[in-house]
Amino acid sequence: MNYFKLDSEIISSVQNLNGHQKSDVLHYIKNIKPTSHNTRLYRRKAMKEIREALKNF
Repeated sequence: MNYFKLDSEIISSVQNLNGHQKSDVLHYIKNIKPTSHNTRLYRRKAMKEIREALKNF
């Protein structure tokens, strides 16, 4: 899955949330800890975690 599709999927999922839920998602994103992996792998992992978190709303 390419990053542009992931970005658009995340944005469209967030648009349907209410203000409190959006705040929770933003808090989750800000609290994702960087790892010692390179940026490309870190971004892929972060996007996957965000998608999983959005499925719970």
